Amino acid sequence: MKRLHRVVVATAVLLTACATTTSAKAADPWSTAAADDTVIVDPTPHLTADQISFLREVAARTWRLLSGPGVDPATKLPLASVMLAGDPSTEVELAPATPAQQYTNPTLIGNYLSAIVAAKDLGLTTPEQAQAEAVGVLAEIRKLAKYNGFLFRWYSTTTGQAIQTPQGRPVKNGYVSTVDNGWLAQGMLTAAQAFPALSGDFHALLDAMQWDFLYNKKSNVLYNGYQVGRTYSDATYDNLYSGPRIADYIAIGSGKVPGALWWGLARTPPADHRQRQVPEGMNRTYTDPQDGKPYTIFEGHYSFDRIKFVPTFNGSMYQALAPAMVVPEQTLAPESLGLNNRNSALTQGAYAQFRAKTPVWGWSAATSPTGKQRYTNYGATALAINQGEVPDDVTTPSAAFLALPVIPELAFANIKQFISSFPMVYNQYGMLDGVVARKGDLAPRFMAISQTIILMAIDNAVDHDQLQGYFGASSYSKALFPYLSMERYSIHGLVGPGG
Repeated sequence: MKRLHRVVVATAVLLTACATTTSAKAADPWSTAAADDTVIVDPTPHLTADQISFLREVAARTWRLLSGPGVDPATKLPLASVMLAGDPSTEVELAPATPAQQYTNPTLIGNYLSAIVAAKDLGLTTPEQAQAEAVGVLAEIRKLAKYNGFLFRWYSTTTGQAIQTPQGRPVKNGYVSTVDNGWLAQGMLTAAQAFPALSGDFHALLDAMQWDFLYNKKSNVLYNGYQVGRTYSDATYDNLYSGPRIADYIAIGSGKVPGALWWGLARTPPADHRQRQVPEGMNRTYTDPQDGKPYTIFEGHYSFDRIKFVPTFNGSMYQALAPAMVVPEQTLAPESLGLNNRNSALTQGAYAQFRAKTPVWGWSAATSPTGKQRYTNYGATALAINQGEVPDDVTTPSAAFLALPVIPELAFANIKQFISSFPMVYNQYGMLDGVVARKGDLAPRFMAISQTIILMAIDNAVDHDQLQGYFGASSYSKALFPYLSMERYSIHGLVGPGG
């Protein structure tokens, strides 16, 4: 309760008020946590020694997979997934990779580099061993086929050859995926900072990436990608609050794309655009720090459980929070992106409690535990822009870890609840990928995208956001960071009682 100034309150009234407040907090911790504008910029003090010890154990198990059976020994490239040989258990056997599973992509390579750095930070490997791992990945990236400095979408982990699809034939004309190369670039940038001896080699690869080639000047956004020998994709990345913003960060930071790209991205779609909610908010005008011109944007928001937030397309935690694993959004943008990260995580918890009725929360792309065990999009439906079908039957532990640096206490409780409710989700290699929370079915698979994110999130949670520091110390921060610090989103406070 707030301090009472110059007011004499009867004891009975005070006790009643305290009981009511305590009951409300217990009933709805999500809107209670969103009632003020507090943004956590260092998660580590919010975790106990026992909690940190447990997270380090999870990290050690996760690294056991990523540094061993999760990597193809032929190329040192990460396998996209690793299957179990039997049913989920607290001790599992892994199935050998089939030819159809021996593939990777630029996002996985970039995140694997960041995971190597996280393992070094966490003491799971020595600095010398970590650098040797990074050298192996660096050598392979140099050999992989490229276009304008960019990697293609898929590669065989056994041969390093670009392939048409994850299980496909070699490509003749490859596809350059913008978001995948954004994640690759962040991994190379992180490794360049973490291993100074390799900085020149990684920066040579970074410098070769021609981000202006993927820039749609007319619309002031990045293309989704480019099909070599044909043309650009029809779609563009026009929503700021999504996983592809990592590519926007890299493009601006590289200096090859003007910072004005920042203003071409929508915070929410316009109010007259077809979407799941009609956003509320206001127009704000900002002066661009590079060209000095004024830009007016709509600072809109959705709401759920009285919490205001800028949504992702599919109500996904990865789309919302993954870029914040490497870019210090909490510190640099406490009134915009940082606050929205907190609110997005809180609304996922509220969605589980009040809409999905599940014991755990955390929706992102994940493996379906049933049928053909497809890796597909899952989301918190009411939190999505997308009006189409957004299934919410599968939650993923990796999404719970993404929230650790943002709402550490609530996120840790959720991680423990995953293990308490579904004990066989956790084994000697870490956390399995997907859970049907209403039934208890578990996906018998580890996904590299999830495992690397878990390791990255733990590094930030227990090491004072150390992984974020590498991007902050890089040359890319000079052009980018002024944009992160400028805005004030319309997400402060709660929607009124009648909202």
